[in-house]
Amino acid sequence: MNTRILIIGAGGIGALLASHVSRAYAFSNPVDPLSLTIMDGDSVEERNLPHQPFTADDVGTPKVEALVRQLRDTGITEDRRVALIAAAEDFTSDTDLSEYDLVVVAVDREEPRNLVHANAEQWLDLRARGDGFVMCSHETDPRVFEALPKLPEGESASCQLEDAIEMGNIQFGFAEAASHGAQWVIQWIRKSQLPPNRMATIHMGDLPLPEFPKEDVE
Repeated sequence: MNTRILIIGAGGIGALLASHVSRAYAFSNPVDPLSLTIMDGDSVEERNLPHQPFTADDVGTPKVEALVRQLRDTGITEDRRVALIAAAEDFTSDTDLSEYDLVVVAVDREEPRNLVHANAEQWLDLRARGDGFVMCSHETDPRVFEALPKLPEGESASCQLEDAIEMGNIQFGFAEAASHGAQWVIQWIRKSQLPPNRMATIHMGDLPLPEFPKEDVE
């Protein structure tokens, strides 16, 4: 059976996650084919290079095209049961999520997250800021999301703190999000027990997610 996964976002989290998952699957004797679509309308910029897996030669190239080319160059091809699909476009309400078995949202805006939560049957939400990250999924109590801080409508927030790139103060919460997310995806593909929700920072360790009493079921 062909497993179809959509990764929305090819920035710090999404690009690293796509690399981890596709490598882990392609080079470990997979049985079933995996279709991995990476969607992002952005092109590589110079300011992406300190923390995203692109090269100076990629500047000006759509991120998804540069990333898929890079992964194919490592030998990740359909011969190894992994189809990599570059979708150089922004995710919108018109995107048909029913085509995918799992949707991973790794973007820095609220609107795509909300659309995925509302329309995808199974999904993973990864977000990072500075040295911290949050990982939640379709199994998460919706009240947790309501309690998390939200960005103003239409605004975005980089995984790097303000002026971090200019000052050389790169922080790696995005890499933590990608590695935890990759483990979650691999467990999901294998139909194994999924890692739990997590919120943590590199400096302070695990932080408590909001908790709510279980609702009574009559």
